[in-house]
Amino acid sequence: MRYKIIQFLLYLFILTNCGFEVVNNRSNFKIAELETGGDKKISFYLKNKLLINSNNENNNLINLSIISNKTKSIKEKNISNQITKYEIIINTKVEYKILENGTYKKFSVSKNGFYDVGTRHSDTLNNEKDLINLLVKDISDDILDNLAVYLNDL
Repeated sequence: MRYKIIQFLLYLFILTNCGFEVVNNRSNFKIAELETGGDKKISFYLKNKLLINSNNENNNLINLSIISNKTKSIKEKNISNQITKYEIIINTKVEYKILENGTYKKFSVSKNGFYDVGTRHSDTLNNEKDLINLLVKDISDDILDNLAVYLNDL
């Protein structure tokens, strides 16, 4: 009997929560204009991810200008001087202007990663594509977080 009561209290304690809920601060602005430059593929991905997360019902209008740059370099070679890993560094410069009060700010985000060379060329290209998609997702999240932090302080 005592074991069942302890077990019931343990389940009750584990299954109930304190009511803590993470606040989503990302949708407190609307992108009025978005200009991109630099690497076309990365800029296209960033533009799509940012426009999807923009809140179209909000009155905080901002103009964004994004310039992205991709650098690909050799990370490792084996004993026979064949390349085994590449490193990709994506640098992004973000400039934004809040149309409501005319405030102009800029910041930069940089992410890097590496990928392995596959046995076939198509495997290597797929590895590169997957890494670029992952880095662009991280960069877009950082951009949205930076914009949300600044716009929440207004």
